[in-house]
Amino acid sequence: MPISREEMLKRGLTPHEINHNQHRRAPWRDYGEPGLYMATMCIDGRLPLFGELEGNIRAPRDTSDFPHIVLSPLGRIILDEELPKIHRFYPQVEVWKAEIMPDHIHLLINVAAPLPDRKKLGDIICRFKGGCSRAWWAAEEERGMRTALKSAGTAAGTAAQSGAQGAGTAAQSGAQAAGMAAQGAGTAAQSGEQGAGTAAGTAAQSGAQGGAERRSLFEPGYHDRIIRRPGMLEIIKRYMADNPLRAMMRRALPGLMERRLHLRVGTHEYAAFGSLFLLKRAEKTQVFFHRRDRQTGAPTETTAAFATEREALLNEAREGVVLVSPAISKGERLVISAAIAEGLPVIHLQKEPITRYWKPERSRFEACARGALLVLAPWRLDEELTASGVASPSDYARFHHLNDMAAEICNTTDAVLIGGN
Repeated sequence: MPISREEMLKRGLTPHEINHNQHRRAPWRDYGEPGLYMATMCIDGRLPLFGELEGNIRAPRDTSDFPHIVLSPLGRIILDEELPKIHRFYPQVEVWKAEIMPDHIHLLINVAAPLPDRKKLGDIICRFKGGCSRAWWAAEEERGMRTALKSAGTAAGTAAQSGAQGAGTAAQSGAQAAGMAAQGAGTAAQSGEQGAGTAAGTAAQSGAQGGAERRSLFEPGYHDRIIRRPGMLEIIKRYMADNPLRAMMRRALPGLMERRLHLRVGTHEYAAFGSLFLLKRAEKTQVFFHRRDRQTGAPTETTAAFATEREALLNEAREGVVLVSPAISKGERLVISAAIAEGLPVIHLQKEPITRYWKPERSRFEACARGALLVLAPWRLDEELTASGVASPSDYARFHHLNDMAAEICNTTDAVLIGGN
């Protein structure tokens, strides 16, 4: 369970003593207590060492051609040998699901009972990562040894063959020359054998020396997501299961699945995920509805005027016009949700940031993959509001500011990338 600041002070703890030294979502949580998590670890440099992505994005689910991962020998060792060690060493911890991707791993972890004294989730992840690294080092050493022995064997065979050829040539010049050549062949063959042994020994020595310089298989730290609210567990399970599909969509449709962490559209700066082509469309229209009808005070979405406007907006989108909205009021959400479900072009502004590994949920992800959706997240939303004179930005102020941004996007087709992105 999470620890409040007050409880920490009662126990005489400071945030530093809890020692959350990884990528944390809840800095006040006690990660030694029971909980359900999705933990993600990425290979250093995002090298695809765990397997290969195969399949077809258009294949039906539950068929052999649906996108999936074919594990490498290292990936198979991690699945069959390293993962079971978690529960073996920590019986309180159960790995409910594992999704091994070519360059990262997702684990659905249930900490069913309090961990031993001073042990945290991070200790378990660290030990697992260490085991995976050792398996990688062993596999690399074995592969290097096989390569060295193969090369040494080839060198020995070549030397022996060269000596034998020399002997045959010398025989034509007389018995004495033949004897000398035969002796040379024996010396060459012996030299080749010695070379094989030397090469193998050098490879073994190199592997031993490399042990002192071994680097971790993974990037430092890991990401954890705490699963608390009802229904979230099933969402996480679907997210993990659909990882190969999303990865193959990004590979098959690179122009429609862009992530840009910093760009300028008009006078504002955003992070973006999805189809940037939608910004280039000249025909864009804003979807904007107040929460209540200005004349009757009734919820806007219950009025006849809303029904008429909703259908008019969707008809415009069916003709290629891009709908732009933060989808905050219920009326806006109804229109944008209907457009996404129908595969119509949408630019959605959201308050939540888009980070390096952020992805939308399934329906919006698939809309991005079809080229029908672009998600934009403003940089420094509250700072802009404060600079404009709003002392303590409220959701109402954000609602209007995001709609002002949507109006600006409708009137521009230019996007400028900032930094390396």
